[in-house]
Amino acid sequence: MRIERKVGATVAVLGSLLLAVSGTAPAFAHTGPSAGLRFGGLRLAVPAPATSTTFGGWAFGPKAAKSVTAKYKVPKLKCGTAVSGVGPIAVFANGSSSNPNFNAAGLIMQCMGGKAAMVAAVVVGTKQKAGTVPPVAGDLIQVTITSSTTKTTATVKDLTKGHTFTVTLSGKGGASVQELLIDDSLANSSTGKQLPLANFGAMAFTSAAVSGKAIGTVTPRVQVNMQTAKKVLQISAGPITGTMKNMFTNTWKHS
Repeated sequence: MRIERKVGATVAVLGSLLLAVSGTAPAFAHTGPSAGLRFGGLRLAVPAPATSTTFGGWAFGPKAAKSVTAKYKVPKLKCGTAVSGVGPIAVFANGSSSNPNFNAAGLIMQCMGGKAAMVAAVVVGTKQKAGTVPPVAGDLIQVTITSSTTKTTATVKDLTKGHTFTVTLSGKGGASVQELLIDDSLANSSTGKQLPLANFGAMAFTSAAVSGKAIGTVTPRVQVNMQTAKKVLQISAGPITGTMKNMFTNTWKHS
């Protein structure tokens, strides 16, 4: 099974801090009004991992979901000379299944000129907000999105002692369509072109839950590997593990 989300021609600019650092402003590849998210028609209960050319991780589709959350430690990117990026995020799609709203919370991480830069960012529908305190490798991050029919709130928290911050944004609500915990691709904010995938090594999503339930107990759900159009594996999404069935690990394979 293949899952796709089109990269729109107009991509919202979230990386204002990255713009100052690197001269470019990447954004989640699926933020703009033309991003064309296609969630509603997914068959989540499939026996083998699904594939996507834009993200890797796990997707969930329980009825009337209220929230999605997870924690992860900020990985140390292995940067070469090429521009690349990745966005570890929680996603809560709501509204119409044929044209859902994209709500996300997480980090925008970019390599450029051999150096890494990152910023916390939240998206609720057409609104975006970037943090003012840059996270650093090793920080413990919590991403959470809560939603009702009237209100959606996306929040990124750095839980690291001595380096805490919170970035949050609220907007209109809607019926739940799908929830995801993923490493997302990034796009150039000017051209909409998808960036190469940054080498993040291995990233464990822990304390992962949908509507307060451990992800291993949530149905339907599907594991999603990221691959290129020529079927080169880029992100291998690991199985759900742990005694609480609430964690998994994404592993970088190729840019």
